Amino acid sequence: MVKMINPVGFTNFRTNGANALRVSAAATAPNYGSVIPFERKSVAEKAPPMPINTTLRTSEEQKMYADLMGAVNASRPGDLSVLPQQYTQAQKLEVLLKNGKLLSNHSNDGSTTLQNLHKTLTTPRLNGLSNVKIINQTIDALFDPTIITQKFGDVPREVRDLLLSSPHTPDEVKQNPDSINVTSSGTCVAASIQFHLANKHPAEFARWAQSLSSPELAVKQTINMSSLSKNFLDAIWLLDAFKMKTTQFNFERANLELKPDNQVISRVMLQNDYQDPGERSVIDVLMQSTIMNVGSQKTYNTLIDERKGDFNANPQGLIEFEKTFAESIIKNREKISIVYQNVDDNQFLTGYKCDLSKIEEHIRKAIAMGEDVIIGYVLTDETGKIVNGHEITVVDVKKGKDGESIFVCNDTDDDKNGYIEYTASYLLPKIHHAGYPASIVEHETDLIYS
Repeated sequence: MVKMINPVGFTNFRTNGANALRVSAAATAPNYGSVIPFERKSVAEKAPPMPINTTLRTSEEQKMYADLMGAVNASRPGDLSVLPQQYTQAQKLEVLLKNGKLLSNHSNDGSTTLQNLHKTLTTPRLNGLSNVKIINQTIDALFDPTIITQKFGDVPREVRDLLLSSPHTPDEVKQNPDSINVTSSGTCVAASIQFHLANKHPAEFARWAQSLSSPELAVKQTINMSSLSKNFLDAIWLLDAFKMKTTQFNFERANLELKPDNQVISRVMLQNDYQDPGERSVIDVLMQSTIMNVGSQKTYNTLIDERKGDFNANPQGLIEFEKTFAESIIKNREKISIVYQNVDDNQFLTGYKCDLSKIEEHIRKAIAMGEDVIIGYVLTDETGKIVNGHEITVVDVKKGKDGESIFVCNDTDDDKNGYIEYTASYLLPKIHHAGYPASIVEHETDLIYS
């Protein structure tokens, strides 16, 4: 169920990322606790998920695997990551086989990660894109999803001049050339959803990477109408409100075609040719642009990282309502977003709708179901006025040495690869909203309808 709350209010989450969350205690509300030191771990050190299938059982699977091994072993320098590499691409592919990610088929159409990687190798890509480069970027993200980032790249002067002279560049961009230089992106929601796909749904991530980097520049998505709402008429309203055209439709299911915005090619080619360490990959650009376009009623412009749309007066980011819709469409599962904080019309945090222990209970239940939990947190000044917000993903909850709960989180805007850990006393008071599978919170009517 998707419920719209405060459609033009603060719940538009733009970001200064983890740097915002790690501000000094004086800049936050009193007694919010303090962040504990980082404890970052590589994916190779983390226990793999419960394997689905780790054995190449058919001759077709063995051939696809051999083809991919041959391709990644022959990678040219330009097809490899700009990040420092501890493992070869062949080693990463082998790890993905051993931990079950490569043969996982938990995708929208039932295809496996292996099949989608092989399709990326053997079918055309967008003009100017290398098949092997897209394969390597997909492997990198599946091997270590924490490398996914929302940071836009700098725009070299010669590229800027070409963009401004192009007839395809909107007049609003030409009238404000500096708008191309995005220094603090609003794609934290989209990047967090992208991270979740790589972390929990590798086959679907690989399917998206293959489809969006193909000449079709689109990903086909079949959804259950009940994933939007148990009320069929509400589900219809949502599809119409978000301008989602269906290619096939009945009372139970709808076939959709999800596409990035019209300016995505410019960003794709920019990052393909000029990506620096810490900047978005081609796959990051394609996926985040698509998710932003879905959530903003197809009004997103990735060239300047701005959107329009009916639900949000702020030109950047996605509000909580839009985030929940995008998650429901992409995961094909009904999501409910719970808003935990009371915020007045002047954007002051005035209290909470429930005890902080309830927030932790919800998160723990979702983690126990194998879910990641994308949360929106806020920062306040000394008066309690909200000054910033950001979306991060909780991937685990554990006990610290003193018995306090510690939340293991991924942040797509913290300038580092790896997870970060926050104490409950620090993080819980800052959580404005979080999205959950409906089964976890649908009975919390006092929170949903308050």
